[in-house]
Amino acid sequence: MTHDPDFPAPVRPARPAHIVSQAVVYLDTLAEQDPEAVAWAAYDWLNIRAAGLPLLPLIDGTARDDARFWAETANPSELECYALAAVDRLGGMSGGHSLFASRQIKRLVGALWRRMSPSEQSAFVKWAADQMEGKK
Repeated sequence: MTHDPDFPAPVRPARPAHIVSQAVVYLDTLAEQDPEAVAWAAYDWLNIRAAGLPLLPLIDGTARDDARFWAETANPSELECYALAAVDRLGGMSGGHSLFASRQIKRLVGALWRRMSPSEQSAFVKWAADQMEGKK
């Protein structure tokens, strides 16, 4: 594995096993009262500390710049394939519609919506209404 200066590996001391066990007991106790709040808290905590990646550079730094560069060099078919694969991955987490992926999916839909012309937006709203009508 090569060293990546943008994403240095974290140096963390080992934690005693009883601390981890105690944290799980606390989370389980809190989850009895509000499981969704505990799930979101755990999700946010893991996102902030995931694999030691820095929070701000991941949002505004090299990872996004690399993605923009790739997107600028990709052809429309490649862009569509990559975008659909990402959406499929977000929607398929946990074997279905993931509670945690809904934020990302909403941001993607919003970004796509803003890029549609008014006539495309109208056609999309009609299509979505037809899809909802078909599920009744």
